[in-house]
Amino acid sequence: MSNTDYESLINGRTNKYETKFFHMYLDGDSPIRNGTLKPVSERDYASFIHEYIHYLQQITTPYGLKTNWYFLNSLLLYRGHVDSNTTLILPVPDETNKAEAEFKKELNTKAGSKSYKDASVDAVYINLSDIEKARINDTAVNIGVYDFTLQRALNDGFKFGYTCVMEGMAHLVQSLFNSEISHSEVPYQVAQLICNEIRPDIRSNKKLLISICYIALFFDNPGVAFFDILMSVGQDEDGISLFRRYMTQYSRTFNGVEMTHATMMQILMDDFIERLEALLGYRPVHLEKVIDNCKYEAMAGDSTLLRFIYERDLSELEELGEMLDFYSYPAIDSADNDLVVPLGSNGKPLTETGILLSLELIHARLKEEKGEKECIRFPICDKLSRRKNIDLIDENCAETQWDKKIPCLFTGGVNYWKLSDKKFIQQKQQGDQ
Repeated sequence: MSNTDYESLINGRTNKYETKFFHMYLDGDSPIRNGTLKPVSERDYASFIHEYIHYLQQITTPYGLKTNWYFLNSLLLYRGHVDSNTTLILPVPDETNKAEAEFKKELNTKAGSKSYKDASVDAVYINLSDIEKARINDTAVNIGVYDFTLQRALNDGFKFGYTCVMEGMAHLVQSLFNSEISHSEVPYQVAQLICNEIRPDIRSNKKLLISICYIALFFDNPGVAFFDILMSVGQDEDGISLFRRYMTQYSRTFNGVEMTHATMMQILMDDFIERLEALLGYRPVHLEKVIDNCKYEAMAGDSTLLRFIYERDLSELEELGEMLDFYSYPAIDSADNDLVVPLGSNGKPLTETGILLSLELIHARLKEEKGEKECIRFPICDKLSRRKNIDLIDENCAETQWDKKIPCLFTGGVNYWKLSDKKFIQQKQQGDQ
């Protein structure tokens, strides 16, 4: 799992949000079914909400938009290599080293721990000097650990960074709909553990803690920002007013210019749409409308998400539908194996979604990560073919997908990305027969 492909393992079930391609994978059922909403189990609904929060983090926060910037630059470099060569040696050489190096330099030092296995995390210890050290060095914050089981304390425990902030927020929102979820302490429950120690007066206020995590993602170093915001919360302040305060009253330097968070969001969102259009070769009209909604709320110092959490009942499908009308939703693959995609005003699937999904498949095949040549949708299509008794797969799905004749996302992508006239040469790798 990369730092930006958010994956949660719950009771043996894996749910994942693929950031680069706006694609959610659910092991349970989705409450969205091609333009309509349907009741699902409490567990499945809460899992959907968790991954949906990651989608919102991607399009409504500077940290999510900055991540998009690196991904899009990386994919543009990759596409440039593919477009400029009539013969492609597989796996295609990774032409994104520069973009990936920038990504690691800018973000990875602040990512923090994704897991922690050295001890049981029963409580945490925060040294103020560790926060200041992280602020100065622009890194994640060191967190000490109390292991009550073995009666020990570890001063150098795990690192609290944007991974813990993002997953902590998603976990807290998910817990509003399913109080019995079982997530590991790191990274999912650390925000709560820190709050227990530093601000015990608000420890039971989940909605406020969700807001604090959310606001932290508007700063260059979310791990450090989390502590600053946590300590700044007024006695009677709720998450909506806290968000407005930080959006409109706090300034920061961005691209060498002093500006509010709200102004910075306008710049980041406009840049995101321009870069996505450059990659796709198609103006993402639907996503642009969603981003316009996000720009509008940012300039107003408001958050539709936080208003729904505080003022509405998102356990009701009708209420969820209203939020989806504002933010839309990504492509969703779920347990029933029917792909759910946003629909246009004509009731048909969006072109931009199909382009992104085809790029996901082609990018995975050409890179052959871990030597994998089979189309990554094969398990889904195979199960759906047998369930509906329709022909979705053939022998080419295993390796030579560009020769496949049955219409699918991959074959559609071959045409759109102009791969049909290219020659593919499979390079033998260690382990190949």
